[in-house]
Amino acid sequence: MQSSIADKTTDKSTAAITPDMHEMMMHLSKMKRLDMKVSIDIAGLSNSAVRDSNGNLLPFVWTRTSINNEFENATLLTREALQRHLQGFIDSGVAANIAMLQKVSDPALLVDWLVRTSETWEQRYAAKRAEKFDISTHIISAMNEAVMEQILPWLQHFQDFDVLVKELEKKIEAVTKNPSTDVWAKILLKHISAESCSSHEQQQESFFWIHRGNHALLRLLFRTAEHTSLAGLTEKMCLVAGKLLQKQQTCERAGMYTSQRQRSDVVQLYNNAVISFREYIQLIPPGQILRQFLDILEQPNWIFYIIDHTAVPVSLTDMRTPIPRLHSDTSENLVECPNCNVSFDLQDITQAHKRQKI
Repeated sequence: MQSSIADKTTDKSTAAITPDMHEMMMHLSKMKRLDMKVSIDIAGLSNSAVRDSNGNLLPFVWTRTSINNEFENATLLTREALQRHLQGFIDSGVAANIAMLQKVSDPALLVDWLVRTSETWEQRYAAKRAEKFDISTHIISAMNEAVMEQILPWLQHFQDFDVLVKELEKKIEAVTKNPSTDVWAKILLKHISAESCSSHEQQQESFFWIHRGNHALLRLLFRTAEHTSLAGLTEKMCLVAGKLLQKQQTCERAGMYTSQRQRSDVVQLYNNAVISFREYIQLIPPGQILRQFLDILEQPNWIFYIIDHTAVPVSLTDMRTPIPRLHSDTSENLVECPNCNVSFDLQDITQAHKRQKI
């Protein structure tokens, strides 16, 4: 019975997904998490509120964005309606299996089923609603201004970043003209485009899900935090962008008055962040950072560093989850719930009762 349950779970999780599709969504999910981390760090460094009283990220930090807002922002199924459906599902499940539940001596079994069912519904709903979220406009603007005014000029002077800018533009132009020449662009189009699609149609479809110009350079710079050798650079850039955002919120916000002393302190914090970034760049050997970024552009998955994960029309909720390992190898100790197909090991429950009695 155990092997059959595992086989069914595996079939369901892999039936509609291929290895390249799964790897593609893993890359998209990683870039999305990197964007979220950068946004949270910049908002925190700007001394702004990051989460509400329930622990959810504020729209100032992480907001819903899409190339098709008329469709993506539709909310036919509200949270209240989902709660009613969940309560009805739990009530019907308990009522249908009340005879079996009364025979179980451990009440924790029912509690575990209720908690797991609620968590599964909650996580699935939250993951689906969060698919098209990205860095907010306020933080993106601060990042863009910090890069164009402070970060990029020093990288160009000390690290010869003009070479990186030209190489990035060349690769974007090449993948735009002929997406089939790039490995991952070809895979993306295979899962996104129609079966019969001309090269012109491929160019049009790939236009929205690739950042270009300054936005592409911006994402490339801030998404390299996963590389240990570039983590320090990302931290310095986040500090400059965060203090710039704090200066904008304190000194340049319309209809808001702050004292001269407070404005002076905030400007000084921003200047200190800029000086710290410049000193950091000057201590690194010339061309070292440039070579690391050029190596990233030579990787097969380079396109994910400039991709717009909110514009790619794939569902990140299709990612596979690990199959839970059952404790017993014999089917005689397993009891399967007829509603949710969850298997419980009666031997483990018996051992738990024995430990409680001792």
